[in-house]
Amino acid sequence: MRIDSVRISEFRSIKSTQLGACGQLNVLIGKNNSGKSNLLIAIKRFFSFFDAAGQVATVDPEMQQPNDWHKKNVQAVIDISVTLKLSNDEREEIRQAIVDETPQVRNALTSVELSNLVTVDLRFLPPPMSIGYVSKIKFGDAVGDDDGVILAVSEKSGIEVAQKAASVDDHTGECQVLEWVISEFDEDDWKRTRERGYVMPQTVRNSRTLSANPQSMDMIVKYVRSASSYAEFSINSRERLQLLNARIEKIHTTPFEYPISTFSGNATSVPEYVTLFLRKIAGMSVHMLSEQRSPIGQAEASRILKLKTSRGQGDVLRAIQSVVSGLLGVQIDAFSADDPQLARRSTPAVRRNDGLPAELDVDDFLVQLNGSGIREALRLILDREFERPEVLLVEEPEVHLHPALEIAIMQYLKEVSEDCQIFLTTHSTNFLDAGSLRNIYLIRKDQSTSAQHMDVIDAETAIPEELGLRLSSLFMFDRLAFVEGPSDEQILRIFASTLGISFGQAALGFVTTGGARNFTHYATTATLSFLKKRNVRTVFIIDRDERDVADVESLQKRVEDLSELVVLRRRELENYLISPAALARFIAGKSQGVATPSADQIESDLDEVCQELFQTAVERRVLKRACRPIIPKREKVLRREDGLDFESSLKAQLEESLKEIKETSEGVEDLIISAKAEVLSEWESRKREMIPGDEILDSVFRRYGLRFNKRRDAIEIASSMQPDEIPDEIKKILNEIVR
Repeated sequence: MRIDSVRISEFRSIKSTQLGACGQLNVLIGKNNSGKSNLLIAIKRFFSFFDAAGQVATVDPEMQQPNDWHKKNVQAVIDISVTLKLSNDEREEIRQAIVDETPQVRNALTSVELSNLVTVDLRFLPPPMSIGYVSKIKFGDAVGDDDGVILAVSEKSGIEVAQKAASVDDHTGECQVLEWVISEFDEDDWKRTRERGYVMPQTVRNSRTLSANPQSMDMIVKYVRSASSYAEFSINSRERLQLLNARIEKIHTTPFEYPISTFSGNATSVPEYVTLFLRKIAGMSVHMLSEQRSPIGQAEASRILKLKTSRGQGDVLRAIQSVVSGLLGVQIDAFSADDPQLARRSTPAVRRNDGLPAELDVDDFLVQLNGSGIREALRLILDREFERPEVLLVEEPEVHLHPALEIAIMQYLKEVSEDCQIFLTTHSTNFLDAGSLRNIYLIRKDQSTSAQHMDVIDAETAIPEELGLRLSSLFMFDRLAFVEGPSDEQILRIFASTLGISFGQAALGFVTTGGARNFTHYATTATLSFLKKRNVRTVFIIDRDERDVADVESLQKRVEDLSELVVLRRRELENYLISPAALARFIAGKSQGVATPSADQIESDLDEVCQELFQTAVERRVLKRACRPIIPKREKVLRREDGLDFESSLKAQLEESLKEIKETSEGVEDLIISAKAEVLSEWESRKREMIPGDEILDSVFRRYGLRFNKRRDAIEIASSMQPDEIPDEIKKILNEIVR
């Protein structure tokens, strides 16, 4: 059996959500406090409900605290529904069990194609009643019709079944004590207990059940005190045992007052085939590694040492050591610790037969002396290798791990998921970006926790690999800002931080495109349509450069209805760093106090530098027009639209291109005159916006014996700017992309 889907309602942060189409490796990714752990805890509690007896209901479920209920609403009921996928043999075993117990449904079951899916619904009633019961078992998934229901239990029936089961448990526990008393408790034991008023520990040393349960001891004392002689004590014990067995028999044979519904109709007892199936669920091995993990140490060392010293277990030990060595690059071993004080501090469970504890070594050093990353990785690996669970639940496997170790652990989990179904929670994008994951759930929390199954295959189809978009960018963020380079992202992040704008709270991520020339590469309909379908809001923020109104309108049309486009008013983002006060402070710091210009001095420098760079502004505008691409029309040659043969058609296109180049060359003088006039028309109001910002800054820096380093200095200048020094245009852009 394996988990196919999970539905949860009214549990902790979860009002109602589901994990559908579960695979072998399921990754739950989301922000802190989104409720990822609660999903794993719900799965764990589902399986913890079932016991070897196959009981349908209990008065002592794990769900008892008001905090377990969503918003502490104890008027609601908690439902956990798990759809299990059975093998053909497991399905046929259930079918045969039903037929054997209810032969009258043989024909009906033979003519029906039973699903390999079986859905089990658990319901938990709130305190003070605190009862949990199986409310339904059906063939098929949770959303299908009820034709395949093999058990349906109403609330009244659930309460009745739970109370009967509790009575049987109580009576059975007392019967076990009485059976031991009758067979093992002699007259000397009776006298000592009567004299002392308690049972001597050595008296019950051969009974684990009694020695581990103080209530059993109290029960024996009560029996002893109720009799004036050992003979009377023995008679009373036998009579009490008979009475309790009679009560248990009566409970089992008394029909339910509130019948339950089964495959063959209403029933006044739980069918054996239901008990059999619930026992199978109870037999599934489910192991959970919570975020707060116990330190690795003596318990693990003891298990390794036992393998090391047990006949026939050498291959098992070597296999575990090989896994650890291959993944972590370290050797592990265990030895007896010849330290009497350590022996006294250790618990019996981690001591060898000689009473001494075991120690775990990693590369010949005690495990406690290794880094937290190695210890955390070992905890996960050894738990899996020792326990070999069918279902493994892991909270944040990346805790304390170096990125390289993260990837190694993820690859390990992918490998072992072939034999073990895994559900893990993570904040790490490496678990997405290392590749080949097919079951990713985005966990969010607005009013309550929700889980969204991400379609990774669609994402990989819609987002070409060469774009360099990481899967984490698609699934971790609600907004994506496409910017030209890494420094643009850093500057915008710094400005946002200075202004108190939280990109994290807005779930905003960045994608660097490598320049505006790649705009069309990223702004494809397939990419943007997929992101819009995923409800990821996108915005492209690009430099103005020499773009005119027509250029901007053309870009807008490319992303219309799919994304947003912000074209900066100033030439490039570095132009927004031109704050006289901020530059004065930065130059003083960069020169280590050699130069201490005032803001007014920088203001004057800027005017003079811009005047010196006037020709640069003109040249950039001319180059934009003169150096536009002139390309022969390839399609015209292929289609022979001009009616010529291939060679003649190709030559005609080349001649047209040469003609266009010649016309451009002959018009250069006019281009320069026109560009100069355009620049002059805006010069006084926009000169600091029209010239490349890095050239303005470098020219100012040169006046003080410095050079402007775009990659490093731009970040530091942005960091030094005060909120009132950040241009209003940037403030507006930042506020709009997080709204």
